Amino acid sequence: MASKLRVAVVQMDVKVERVQENIEKARRLTANIKPGSIDLLCFPEMIFSGYVFPSFAALEPYLESPPEGPTSAFCSELSKRIGCYVVAGYPEKLLPIQTKITVSEGGASLVEASEPTPKDTVDLQVAGNSAVLFGPEGQLVGTYRKTNLYSADLPWAQGGTGFTTFELPPPLKKLAIGICMDLNPNPASYETLANGNASDVVKEPYELAEFCIEQGVDTLVIPCAWLDSEEGTDWDTGNLNYWSHRLQPLWSSNKNDDGEARGDGELTGGRKTTVIICNRAGFERGTQFSGTSNVMQLERGSGRPNVVGVMKKTDDGPQIFTIDL
Repeated sequence: MASKLRVAVVQMDVKVERVQENIEKARRLTANIKPGSIDLLCFPEMIFSGYVFPSFAALEPYLESPPEGPTSAFCSELSKRIGCYVVAGYPEKLLPIQTKITVSEGGASLVEASEPTPKDTVDLQVAGNSAVLFGPEGQLVGTYRKTNLYSADLPWAQGGTGFTTFELPPPLKKLAIGICMDLNPNPASYETLANGNASDVVKEPYELAEFCIEQGVDTLVIPCAWLDSEEGTDWDTGNLNYWSHRLQPLWSSNKNDDGEARGDGELTGGRKTTVIICNRAGFERGTQFSGTSNVMQLERGSGRPNVVGVMKKTDDGPQIFTIDL
């Protein structure tokens, strides 16, 4: 008998800066999920603080240091009650980074100092756009910090150092977390592929998908605060198509565009990866989020993405998906 993975995706519209109110809403939305009924529960990116902050000073009151903080406390309580793993985004408190003051004709600017001296540096306050992973006994399993920052992160965020995996029991097995913009190409990847030659034809990099292939990831969770593409009525078809495109190495055919067999063995063998994209709904400080949270089961070499299920743009609450593995 084939094993199954049961996932609850909680797509929410929250109120920025109203952490406890948002947590109480999440508690109500998940109250009917019975113990033992799911293996994994996912919340979106920075879900209880809200996402759009103009500066570090605006975000600072809501920073957390797991396992302390309201996000950790709620996720620990919830994971223990249901007996499942829980992923949720939160703003992470980080130590200041020493930043060098450089002066040019255009004025003073700040760059991260590799060998700072007290005379020419200042402490720059930064935070992380991060996610927690709690286990079924209410324990903190680990955290991940967003690597590829979006423009809304730049006023206050320090990027992470790269993707990582967590070894969990079946049916989740090897799990990785990426946060929203991590699904996009990192500009540095284009520079590396071009080798500094602007005339080179540079192939699109698929960093997160390729990481999953290299590491043998079974389950990929992507909490998001992805903006509305204004395509589609019930579902954001533009974003859904784009997300599946950015995961292409996990499902693409074993033939290239000319119909020739690929030489890279990573794309063969029919290995499957379950991808959970848990996105925000609603509107915040002039930003419209696209909802359309979904679960995909992607099989190497299949030639097409398999969307198990998708939520509507405006859905506000949990949906449970069952995936045959």
